[in-house]
Amino acid sequence: MVCEMKKFYKNSAVIISLVLAILLSIVMPIFFINSYESYDYSTGKEVIITGLDGFEARREKIQKTSGVLNIEKLNDALTFYKSLPKGETAYFQMEEEYPGIFFLLKEAYMPITGSCELPSTGSCEFQISNLANVDNFYDRNIKKIEGKIDLYVGNSLSNSEKQEALKRAYNIEKPFTFEFIDGWPILIKSLFFVYFAIIFSAIIISNQIFSFEKEQNMDIILNAAGRKNLISIGFKKVLALCTYLTLEFLICSIIVSSIVFGFLGVSGWNAQIQILPEFFMVIHNLSFGQLYIYYMIIAWISILCIALIGAFINSIFQKTYTSLIVSSLLIVPPMFLRNSGYLPMGVKKFLHTQPINGVNLFSFIISLYSYNLINRRVLTLTAVLVFVVGCSIICISLSPLIFEHRINR
Repeated sequence: MVCEMKKFYKNSAVIISLVLAILLSIVMPIFFINSYESYDYSTGKEVIITGLDGFEARREKIQKTSGVLNIEKLNDALTFYKSLPKGETAYFQMEEEYPGIFFLLKEAYMPITGSCELPSTGSCEFQISNLANVDNFYDRNIKKIEGKIDLYVGNSLSNSEKQEALKRAYNIEKPFTFEFIDGWPILIKSLFFVYFAIIFSAIIISNQIFSFEKEQNMDIILNAAGRKNLISIGFKKVLALCTYLTLEFLICSIIVSSIVFGFLGVSGWNAQIQILPEFFMVIHNLSFGQLYIYYMIIAWISILCIALIGAFINSIFQKTYTSLIVSSLLIVPPMFLRNSGYLPMGVKKFLHTQPINGVNLFSFIISLYSYNLINRRVLTLTAVLVFVVGCSIICISLSPLIFEHRINR
């Protein structure tokens, strides 16, 4: 297996992709941390604080409201905001006294088709100050999801999918735990860029794994090995591919996680993902810690699946550039076509389960699609996992057999 892995580095693109992935593992989290901005309104004006200083300032503010986000606390925040004169100063004081609550209430109560700018603009039809109370805050995610269902890709969800989405929304653990969570978006964004660099490695390596000997005129030697030995060699190639990519994945994930957790801590590990305004309408009952673990598992298996698909195609063609073109055309387009209005709904739902979309957290975490699997409905997250595992098993099983058959041709 080690000998097979050494062959990878005969292609300079493999070395470049490895270096790129490691560099991105270091650069991306540092870039996002340095680009972070928080705001201080204690002087009555907006003062921008960047980088780690911004994180520390924001963390100290959030500690004022951290803990169980009960209705009493939310009503107190609303009452405080309504007691202030309308305008920019009201927003500033709200952020000082109840940091983070303004945008959470805005996300919960703003109409799904509407938009709301800061109160200072005067151009917002929806105003938080118009709310009598927020006693129904924990019903708002369900109401918002009902609105999202009505607008979902041309109202294309089936009745079963609508019922499943609402059932999942009802089952979200409440009340929420409000904590400092600003490090998690940085971690997720950093991993996203790094994992796509690893995908580049997966595509490059997998599309030379079975064509290497033929292109180096070593196939004549392999022909004398016999059928069983050739199949064994094929399995070793697949094992080397999976081992190499797993090691690259672990190294890069550890680097990114160490930088983010080392500088920003793990605050919010047990907080529900719905307290991030962008995830308020997500129907998964997950904490940020669970989301992080699930994302890494799905991304890892998806990357291996992409590599195994490439290896399968390479075992058929046994020509690096031909298989590279074919596998790229199969693997990459689902990322861009999954929401196309020109494709039938069944095709779009299938594209959502493709391994390239398993690496894109936002592709499956915000989806309302659900799939019928052995008489139970599963969400896109589970459907992606099932598909990539099944596809990987098929490719692992068939690639060595096809390699043995094709090497003699």
